[in-house]
Amino acid sequence: MTRLLIPGLTCATLHEAPRAGVLVDGRDFYRAVYDAALRAERSILMMGWQFASKVRLLRGEDARDAELPARLVDFLRALCERRPELEIHILAWDASAVFTFEREPLQRYFFQVRGHARIHYKMDNAHPFGASTHQKLVVIDRSIAFLGGMDLCNSRWDDRAHAADNPHRRSGRRAYAPYHDVQAYVTGDAVDVLRGWFGDRWRLATGEALPAMAPPRRELSIRPSFEVTAPLAGLTRTLPRMKDPPMAAVKELYELHLRAIAAAERVIYIENQYLSSDELCDAFERRMAIPGPPLEIVLVLPEKSAGFKERISIGVYQQRILERLGRIAAQTGHRLGVYYSAAPDAAGDVPVFVHAKVLAVDDRFLLVSSANTANRSMGFDTELGIAWESPEPTASLRAARINLLAEHCGIPLARASQLLAEPAGLVARLDTLARAGQHRLRIHRRNADEAPGPLLSRFIPEETPFDPDDPGDMELVLPEPGAWLDKLLRGPLDLARSWARRLRRLRRRAPLRLRS
Repeated sequence: MTRLLIPGLTCATLHEAPRAGVLVDGRDFYRAVYDAALRAERSILMMGWQFASKVRLLRGEDARDAELPARLVDFLRALCERRPELEIHILAWDASAVFTFEREPLQRYFFQVRGHARIHYKMDNAHPFGASTHQKLVVIDRSIAFLGGMDLCNSRWDDRAHAADNPHRRSGRRAYAPYHDVQAYVTGDAVDVLRGWFGDRWRLATGEALPAMAPPRRELSIRPSFEVTAPLAGLTRTLPRMKDPPMAAVKELYELHLRAIAAAERVIYIENQYLSSDELCDAFERRMAIPGPPLEIVLVLPEKSAGFKERISIGVYQQRILERLGRIAAQTGHRLGVYYSAAPDAAGDVPVFVHAKVLAVDDRFLLVSSANTANRSMGFDTELGIAWESPEPTASLRAARINLLAEHCGIPLARASQLLAEPAGLVARLDTLARAGQHRLRIHRRNADEAPGPLLSRFIPEETPFDPDDPGDMELVLPEPGAWLDKLLRGPLDLARSWARRLRRLRRRAPLRLRS
């Protein structure tokens, strides 16, 4: 078997059989964060693409008899009031104007004014023009860390039933559709590594070091969706190349995806928000060109792009890639199944939005990360993940794949274990389930309805500017209006420093433009 986790290439650090596992969907993740944070003594670190001060961590029966408030900022404030030595550091992306209406406005204001003096909320703009801070991380003391695809923000909570209508699936007064996501947790020495990386990012974003402290390490009980046991676990990242300050690119997640696809012998399972990376498509093509037994490739994606913005930035290009992969699979005899999940309703199907970032290979490898299978996640945005590896298939890693597929199919875990455990013929069996129409799995239309017509094709470039193969193609994307307002209200000097840094960068780039 080809070794997949290689420090310095596909991961940064290796850890032997840590206590770890997976939290599927917002209910399990949010509840685990709440339970772990209740026992925090000295330190809570939180980093993400976005946060929402009013997001409720506990809902329904989970909120009954809760010790402290369920809303995030109220919960964190109550923790600080309960524990005088607790310090909470939150680092959120200083976002692009493209995402203005997807984020809570004035989030910095709410965390600082409605929070506590020991809640330190900062915005992270230390990345190349157009890039984003996309790592999602919560660390409780030295005891446990959560990482993967989920942010603590609005419109992300759901339970594993993904009902067409759920009274708890609301942001304020607004209901939202079923939402699927995946997070991992890890304990032991890996937590110290993640604390160190958070400190590095905090210093880069704020110019300040985290205060020296000695948080304890103790075992915290949470309720996982399922545990994962494997001989090795590796922490893996994407970090973009930086000019100011100078930093080399880290493309561990990119190399790990390429290596895992190339090494697959029986089954590749992916669930992801996007599949728009040309280089990963090339990797699939190279693997399918190798003679041998048919490979089962299972992709679970959102039913379609989330609006016109995503259609022209991602959907059009994803359609081309899925069409190409289908053609290659037909030519080489491999099995490609592309699916989405839906909640049956009296008025018709309600598609489940897939935000997860999961890759599993041959029931011996599992990756949970923040990285979309898109170009920018492989080299431009900051990303973070954990992967488990065994030299041979294991019951634990097979159970992880089955557990996720059982949810998408809407069938009991016992039946899924009988029907979906064997890789050979997996796509055919999933197709049968999907076509029966009695469950939740559906055959994906592969974004065929998003293919541009003759007129739109004239205006769509060969490569999307929002997801370029070359990060150097990204144009400057300014901070969102909500972030400007935050800074005007809470820190005019921060705003001045931010624009001064931008002007210095533009001056450095100007000679390059003149020579090109």
